[in-house]
Amino acid sequence: MSVAYPVKKISVTAVVALEEHRVSVGSVWETGNLLFRSQDCGADLQLKIKSWARAVDSNGRAYILWATDHPKASILVAQPVDSHYCFEILPVEP
Repeated sequence: MSVAYPVKKISVTAVVALEEHRVSVGSVWETGNLLFRSQDCGADLQLKIKSWARAVDSNGRAYILWATDHPKASILVAQPVDSHYCFEILPVEP
């Protein structure tokens, strides 16, 4: 399956209780396919959940990483803080 959106590498800058998902400050993740549209934009969602991480891409766009229990995906996702769209992510091995 091809990816309809540009693949982005994002670097984690802050982590709050997401360590069980191998998320740590400085870890790098790669975005993939669009999974679903969240009810909240990333900035608003970050205020509502207890486990999250912040990341930034090479263009300076900020993302929130969070573990979803959505019917379409029960995984860690990346959501731009200024968007409702959630993308699959995979760790980039050093």
